[in-house]
Amino acid sequence: MSNNNMEKTPDTIDQKDMVVINSTRVSSASSKIKSKTMSRFCTSIDDDPLILLNIGGTHMTTRRSTLVRIPNTALALACVTPWSESITRDVDGRLFFDLDPNLFQYLLNQLRDWSSSHKVFDLPKDRFERERFRSLCIKLNFESSFIDGIYRHEKFNKICGHVVLDDKGLLARHAGTYRYAECRGMNVYSSGINRIALTLKNQAMDKYNTFIGIVWSGSPMQESSFELPTAYGWTGQKQVYLKGIPSPIQCYGGYDSDMCTNDKVDLILNCQLGLISLFNHRTRKNYEIQVDIIEGCPLPWQLHINLYGPDDRVKISNPP
Repeated sequence: MSNNNMEKTPDTIDQKDMVVINSTRVSSASSKIKSKTMSRFCTSIDDDPLILLNIGGTHMTTRRSTLVRIPNTALALACVTPWSESITRDVDGRLFFDLDPNLFQYLLNQLRDWSSSHKVFDLPKDRFERERFRSLCIKLNFESSFIDGIYRHEKFNKICGHVVLDDKGLLARHAGTYRYAECRGMNVYSSGINRIALTLKNQAMDKYNTFIGIVWSGSPMQESSFELPTAYGWTGQKQVYLKGIPSPIQCYGGYDSDMCTNDKVDLILNCQLGLISLFNHRTRKNYEIQVDIIEGCPLPWQLHINLYGPDDRVKISNPP
C-alpha cells in the first residue's frame, strides 16, 4: 500500500497541519485580546449615555458613568432627577458650568480613570494652581479628603535618647533634661497624600525647639536626628531644615515658629509631588517644603519628631 494513502494519526500529523493548528490558536488568542481592547469602546449609549457639557464656553463630551463616579458631587447630581431637569443648559441643551475649562478638564481626566483603589486626586505641581484646583473641587462638592489627603492611623514605635512613649505609642514625652531625643512613627509613606494629626505640649517652639518633619525610613536613629542628611522639617527660632541643614533663608516659606502649647497641627505628606506641609489649626497658617526625593529624602518617608526640653510632648490624634 502507498504511503500517500496512510491515515494520519496524532503521531503522524505533518508540519503543515501543525502550522494550521498553531495559527488557529494564535488567531483565537489575538481575537480575545482585540475583544478585550475594544469592549470598553463599544458600550451602548443606551447603557451609558453621552453627556454634552459646556464648561465656561468650552464644549466637552463624556460618559454619564464618568460624572457619577463619585456620588453626591455636583457632577453626579446633575445626572439624576430632579437636578438633571433644573440645571442650567445652553441653547444647544448642554449642561452648563461656569468654571475654568482647563482645570475642569484636569479633573475630568482623573474621573475617567477613577477606581476603588484611588483615594486622592493628583494635584497640580504649581502651588497657585493647586489652590485653584482645590477651590474647584470644593465648589463641586467633592469631599476635602480627595484633595487634602486622608488622616492616617499612626503611632510612635522607635526612639533614641530620653523619650518615653505613653498611651499605647500615641504620646511621645521628653523624660530628661535639655537634650535632643528622636522618635519616629510606625508607618512608611510612599504614595498618596497622607495627613497626621498632632497636638503639641510645650510653651513655644522658639523656646523648646521641637522638630516636626520627615526622614527617610532607612536613615539610622540618632539624638540630633534633625541633622540627618535625609531630614526635612520645621523647628523653633523660625528654622526650617532641608537635608539636615538649616535653610539659609530666614522664615523659609513664611514659617514664623508661631506654635504654642496645645496647638493642633497637621503634618501632610504629599508623596505624589514630593511635598510636605505643616498646617496650624489655630492660626490657619500652612507651610510647605519641597523635598528633593532624589538627593535629599527618597521615599518611603517616616514621621520624624525631635524633642529637646523637659516634658515636651507630641501626641498623635488618630481618626475614629
